[in-house]
This record gives sequence, C-alpha cells and structure tokens, in this order.
Amino acid sequence: MDNEDEISEIIAFLYENNFENKWSINIEGFIITAKKQKKSKYNRIYTSGCFDVFHYGHLNILIRSKELCDYLIVGVSTDELIEQEKGRKPVIPFHERVKIVQSINLVDEVIPQVDKNKQKIVDVYNIDAISVGADWEGRYPKVSCQMEYFPYTESVSSTILKKSLKLI
Repeated sequence: MDNEDEISEIIAFLYENNFENKWSINIEGFIITAKKQKKSKYNRIYTSGCFDVFHYGHLNILIRSKELCDYLIVGVSTDELIEQEKGRKPVIPFHERVKIVQSINLVDEVIPQVDKNKQKIVDVYNIDAISVGADWEGRYPKVSCQMEYFPYTESVSSTILKKSLKLI
C-alpha cells in the first residue's frame, strides 16, 4: 500500500465517522493535521421516541439534534412502554427499532426508554440538553437541563402513516 492509499483510507475513515463536521483536515505532503472546529452548543443531547414506522420527521429531529451537539443519545421506547402509554403494541418490535436508529450515523448511542423519567436520563448520562418537537413545548416534564424545541415536520407522523396503511 502506498502513501496515497493510506491517506485515502484515513480520509474515508474520518468521513465515515462524521468527523468532517467537527474537524478541519489539512493534508500537506504526508502530514495530516486536524484541528477541532468551533465547539458545538452542547456536549450531550438526548432525544427519544417510539420510532415505530421510522419516517422523515424522525430523521429531521435527529439531524437538528446532532447539529447542536458532539454526542447524541437516543432513547427508543420499549414495547412495554408503548403499550402502557398508547394502549397498543408497536408495529415494529423494539429490537428492530433499536437497530434502525443505531444504523443512522448521526446517532452516537441508543438506549432503551423504559419510562418517562427524563430527569433520571439527564442525571445518569450527563445530558446538557433534551431535544423534542415543538408540539411538546409547555407539556414536557420539568428537567434540570436545557430544552431544544424543533419545528414539527408537517404532514408526516407515524400515526398518519399507520392509518394510511391501516395498521391501527
């Protein structure tokens, strides 16, 4: 393997791991220097959801959340929590929904959301901010960290999709 191949591999690794948003990379000769770009607004953001029938609105909140932080933790509601909160089983089983969310390179860590105790998540995972859709403003449980409310993605929701597919 020659030096150009090695450099190409390093660059591919940096881009695959989303370093292009955090680092300025300069290649001169065979020396690669990287310096951290402007610090993100938050170190760690938490967002959560059922992610049952994943759609563009889900992706939007993950994109917007990651733009504000260095490390994005996503809570995926367990099947039991969905049944308890919504009175029905999810269409997609928990372990599959976790794999879907884990496969998105914006997400740094996926954890099960077993209850609605957000303060516990803030404390255990050292969360700086929680991000949710603007439809939660004024209704979200009180937490000791910052809140980020993002505009609701119009005309798309899991409920709309399920109804159109006659899944609920």
